[in-house]
Amino acid sequence: MIYDLMPFSVADFPGNVAATVFISGCNFACPYCHNSSLITSIKGTITEDDILKYLDKREGLIDGVCITGGEPTLWPGLLDFIVKIKAKRFKVKLDTNGARPSVVTELLDDGLLDYIAMDIKAPIQKYGLFVNNSDDIARVKESVSIIMDCGISNEFRTTVHEKLLSEDDFKEIGVWLSAAKRYALQGYKYSEGVLNKKLCGKSPCNIKFLKKIKDEVLPYFDEVLVRS
Repeated sequence: MIYDLMPFSVADFPGNVAATVFISGCNFACPYCHNSSLITSIKGTITEDDILKYLDKREGLIDGVCITGGEPTLWPGLLDFIVKIKAKRFKVKLDTNGARPSVVTELLDDGLLDYIAMDIKAPIQKYGLFVNNSDDIARVKESVSIIMDCGISNEFRTTVHEKLLSEDDFKEIGVWLSAAKRYALQGYKYSEGVLNKKLCGKSPCNIKFLKKIKDEVLPYFDEVLVRS
């Protein structure tokens, strides 16, 4: 279900000015999630028609739409919604946790995506900290393979929090994703929406630690981005 709309963003869709659409519902339980209100929300603040009307007014002013969550691929109406956006000649970026590779494949095969970003929560052996269903781990691995070979702009990204992932963990992620071209490190930031405030705390990710992690993973990728 559509939950909310950010009318304007220069950060969510690399190289593009975009509107960002938030989809409610998620099958993961990431401690640092700053959109935790979306996990179980059953009522949105805006309708699909409202968003489509907004886009009609923004032709020539924005380049595309970033669809994020929550986890967008859980929403049954996702494909039809993207078809309507593409019909208006906007680019589409999808953010996903990778738990629904069949949906990712369908969207890619239908040519409905221009950019896809997949969140990598941890090295595979630590994914149990973030998922409620062990079957999702196999699906995550499948999605990684699909996105690496998808033929469109893409990135993998990980939130950096010293209490959750170590330097060795990031090295293992680097080995796992070494065929990927772009990897982004996102420093943890506190907000009132953080799912597990007690574990994650209010202090932002230490910049020195973030830079150290970048140095550790640089050998594995063509490009490593830091977003703090």
